[in-house]
Amino acid sequence: MNSDLMMSTKIAITYEKGGCGKTTTAVNLSAMLADKGYKTLLVDLDFQSYATSYYGLFDDNNPGIYEVMKSEKNPKDCILKTKIENLFLLPSKHELRNIETVLMMKTKRQEYTLQMALKEIEADYDFIIFDCPPSGERIKENALTCCDYVILPCIPDDYALHGLLCIAKEIVEIKQFTNPNLKIMGILICMMEQTKSKKAYADALKTQDIFPCFETVIRKNTTLQEAINAHVPVHRYDKRSNGAKDYMALTEEIIKIVKEGK
Repeated sequence: MNSDLMMSTKIAITYEKGGCGKTTTAVNLSAMLADKGYKTLLVDLDFQSYATSYYGLFDDNNPGIYEVMKSEKNPKDCILKTKIENLFLLPSKHELRNIETVLMMKTKRQEYTLQMALKEIEADYDFIIFDCPPSGERIKENALTCCDYVILPCIPDDYALHGLLCIAKEIVEIKQFTNPNLKIMGILICMMEQTKSKKAYADALKTQDIFPCFETVIRKNTTLQEAINAHVPVHRYDKRSNGAKDYMALTEEIIKIVKEGK
């Protein structure tokens, strides 16, 4: 582990709907942390398996987070190496769609399932990043119960503030009942464009008093999509692109927050 961090830091990346940059943020943040020397584990909690596929590691026959949460496999036997030094992946598969039923059938402390499943390996990593699905209340509850911080990527549009109000209710319950130490690292404005309406929505997000907002804004950038298609983190695909610059700035901001213990 990197000596400048006292312990493993677990970060959930989640929001109330898809298409807002959750997986793009998860895969790029994880890779950039790894390239900075931090041993990083990316946990794919979405049965669509986009984060797993991003690194070319999807195989529906291999065990992953689904088997780990069912206590059928030790996480150490399921974690995969990526082509990036210091970056490891706990993969997802389509069968993970059944995890809501599995959790519902548990009679005791189902919200701590993920936390207990990963307890023995979390000290092996500087950062553990959880890419959460847009749906599935129990799996999201598990992720938020397990984590130290949460990042909320959202697009500056007319749904943004409503979405924050919805997730605020969830987080209040998590802090009250299962994880009082959970911290909101920040709202991350993604796919930002220099239009009048986008600026107005972004200003509304920055001035709302529900959650803090990252200083970094992720601009809409075609290179991000090109990097996704190439299965390469954006800073390795084109380090001069706005996407690379924005996600590198976000990574630096996150490291600063963690080191300062905010």
